[in-house]
Amino acid sequence: MSKPKNRAILTNCAVLSMLLLNAHLHAFACPPGTTGREEIKQTVFSQFLQEERTISISLPDEYAAGTGCFPVLFVLDAESRKGWTESLSTVESLNAAGTIPQMIVVGIWNTVRNRDMIPAAVAHRPGSGGSRRFLDFLTAELAPEIQSDFRTSGIVMIYGGSNAGLFTVYALLERPEAFRAYIAGSPMIGHCPDFIQEKAEAFVRRSRIETCTLYMIYGDQDSGRVTGFVPAFQEFLESNAPKGFRSRLDILKGEGHVPESSLSRGLSYVFNRADSPPASGKRPR
Repeated sequence: MSKPKNRAILTNCAVLSMLLLNAHLHAFACPPGTTGREEIKQTVFSQFLQEERTISISLPDEYAAGTGCFPVLFVLDAESRKGWTESLSTVESLNAAGTIPQMIVVGIWNTVRNRDMIPAAVAHRPGSGGSRRFLDFLTAELAPEIQSDFRTSGIVMIYGGSNAGLFTVYALLERPEAFRAYIAGSPMIGHCPDFIQEKAEAFVRRSRIETCTLYMIYGDQDSGRVTGFVPAFQEFLESNAPKGFRSRLDILKGEGHVPESSLSRGLSYVFNRADSPPASGKRPR
């Protein structure tokens, strides 16, 4: 797929479809949403998953100027229009406040969520255990495609909540070099705690990581599969983490599953603007 250079190319469906056909992609430009950002919706065939996947790409206002390169944020569970729009609004608000730079936001829609988001096969979640192939799709197919087709800075981040938060944690432990930052809201580690602990032990045996950040958050009224497992996981990482890795856990009083501020707090921490003590009272690493 050829790299879009201005707003006219993005909205010219005929030209764009011709380019995407040659690359085995099918896309159409969407009208700007409530944030005013330009959106593109694509269907991509994954060799790893052997299925078509839908993605949404939201470009910042400055992209149309044809200059500059931008970080990329992957947002999981993007088929939820409410969640997707809230994520875009968060990015816009933080940028307007000078907290984060403008960025390209890529939303990944689900097909079989249990399969992709839960890394180990567990009886209470039928079809689970396929996260490795989904991670291959993101890192070996989708991320290179995005970085080839758009003007990116090379910084790629990922955000997910609940089961998608569990996947985000798994992606860090399995492939810490894949993303610069991993933001997980209410990660459901309790689905497969032994599996995650095994991955965590392998992760900390690394001598160092070039640069990598994990931010986790949940409410103190959250599910037991979060509250009963995430604190110990964070303590283990804090005590044993390799050089080049930093992490933070916020626990919000009076809140429940995947607090609304999850992405906002996570991005603020990633870009070194969250200097106040976390809600749990624990200092970040």
